[in-house]
Amino acid sequence: MRYDVLVIGSGFGGSVTALRLAEKGYSVGVLEAGRRFADDEFPQTSWRARRFLWAPRLGCYGIQRLTVLRPAVRRSGSGVLVLSGAGVGGGSLVYANTLYEPLPAFYTDPQWRDITDWRDELARHYDQAKRMLGVTTYPLDTGADRAMRAVAERMGVGHTFHPTPVGVHIGRPGERTTTRTSVAPARNAPAACTAARA
Repeated sequence: MRYDVLVIGSGFGGSVTALRLAEKGYSVGVLEAGRRFADDEFPQTSWRARRFLWAPRLGCYGIQRLTVLRPAVRRSGSGVLVLSGAGVGGGSLVYANTLYEPLPAFYTDPQWRDITDWRDELARHYDQAKRMLGVTTYPLDTGADRAMRAVAERMGVGHTFHPTPVGVHIGRPGERTTTRTSVAPARNAPAACTAARA
């Protein structure tokens, strides 16, 4: 089969790219490392390693890929651990539905602050993404929230703890709410969605 464009990956970047190209009339193919998962096929816990992790050499065909990137010259403490998704949806399978906007330091970083007013430049895109994904603030205070808050306070950054903005339907399956404005199908919230920034 021949395509005008072949997109590698079906996550946030790949799926939007494929959609926009198809809308322009191009024939588009999308390649993804993993498979499509039905709702009942997702692992209930990350402890079910064979169903959670993507490591085919180890017989693991789940959604979470772990990749260690190391510099050409190895030094102690160098390298980056990258968590990414493997399956139709890519990283959207594993991002925990968290939808943050950058903190002020991002917009004033000397590497790019003089190029444009990034806060103004990106505002409409963040607004559109929030509408499309149905962003809401996770309303529950779970044991995980309390533990995260306690750790943040012990680190001296308790003031940075806040409920997480998420792209999920907070309520019963099938229930409509006046706060949900998303064009995407509702997804139910995970048991805990918390954040503290240091």
